Amino acid sequence: MNAEAGSLIEELETLNKQAFQMALSIYKDPVSRAESAEKARFLRKRLLDIAEEIEQIDPAVHKQWFHRISESILDFDFVVADSGMTSLRLGEIIRWG
Repeated sequence: MNAEAGSLIEELETLNKQAFQMALSIYKDPVSRAESAEKARFLRKRLLDIAEEIEQIDPAVHKQWFHRISESILDFDFVVADSGMTSLRLGEIIRWG
């Protein structure tokens, strides 16, 4: 993996953590959704841009990260609007409390 891909992976990891923390926060306090939605939209867009860049640089790395990318997208989507769909990780917390 080259340095550019490594830097993008670091940013993906940060976004992955942010997505989950934001979704968990909204799950615990749905009233805060309105104030978090714009940031979630921005971060989701950045996540998709990074995923596309990584896929162009190194498709194998993109494949390794595909699950975490999709979990993050679902978490950001949950922050924007409660559509009934959640990431697997948030779904487990909702299911088991």
